[in-house]
Amino acid sequence: MRQKTLGLLFVLTAAVLFGINGSLSRMLFDRGVTPVTLVEIRMIVGSLCLFALLSIQPRQAWRIPRRTRGWLVAFGLIIALVTYTYFVAISRVPIALVLVIQFTGPVWMATAVALWHRRLPSWHVFLALLLALSGVVLVTGLLEQRLGSLDVIGLLFSFFALISFIAYLVLGRKVGGHLHPIASTAYGAGVAAVFWLLVQPPWSIPASTWNPHTFILMVFVGIIGMAIPFSLEVAALRRLDATRAGIAAMFELPASALIAFLWLGQSLDLWQILGCTLVLAGITLVQLEKPGKQNTAEQSGEQQLSEPPLQLVE
Repeated sequence: MRQKTLGLLFVLTAAVLFGINGSLSRMLFDRGVTPVTLVEIRMIVGSLCLFALLSIQPRQAWRIPRRTRGWLVAFGLIIALVTYTYFVAISRVPIALVLVIQFTGPVWMATAVALWHRRLPSWHVFLALLLALSGVVLVTGLLEQRLGSLDVIGLLFSFFALISFIAYLVLGRKVGGHLHPIASTAYGAGVAAVFWLLVQPPWSIPASTWNPHTFILMVFVGIIGMAIPFSLEVAALRRLDATRAGIAAMFELPASALIAFLWLGQSLDLWQILGCTLVLAGITLVQLEKPGKQNTAEQSGEQQLSEPPLQLVE
């Protein structure tokens, strides 16, 4: 139970940092920084910070088991894509719709586990998902959006963001089970950094990006928006199953709303406050479920769902 609580605290802290990162990223976009450039710098800075932290760890922390190498590359590519797909999606369709689609990831994961075992999720998980998703809808203001005509590419990238988010949770749990959390995140960020350097070499980055103040902000984003929260989430996935970690990750929405209120002066209406309360209630409820046969079966199911690709990698 103590490990489970610690995992929850890791995810919630990461969610707050991601919320701060969102406000900083918005400031950089207003300064003319492109999403590709910000993601690239974020991954480079994040990976360098993580490798520096890894250098003070015992030598065995650097070891990569042979059977994990393929999963580690896949994890790095997912880290590279999960933020990019989200940025492309919100540039074409309402952000509320993108967030609701992306954060339905735990619903599909819980459904997949239930289908695998031919049983319904426990009532704790089912009610927690219902509360959390209802809160997401209220916080994002989806009910107030006019969704009459949607950009097809934007909608497609919204579902790419959903798939990337699910893959990140599953692969993070898989990789985190074999590697030190700092090592898994450092290597994953390194793969992501190389990927983006190939997509956009340093000499093709716009000159305005290298403005001292702008560059400092991007470095800060790399530290608090990548290195620290990603490490916390990978560490949490060693203590929580991916479905529950995904539910707890929804705390990013109320955290972002509160940070925007305190930092940017954006007001919260009663519906948004209610939405924050529902998300917190869902996160709390799912943690109150007592360990038992149902939990063991669900965790075993997630492991089985991820085992077949491992044979292909090897």
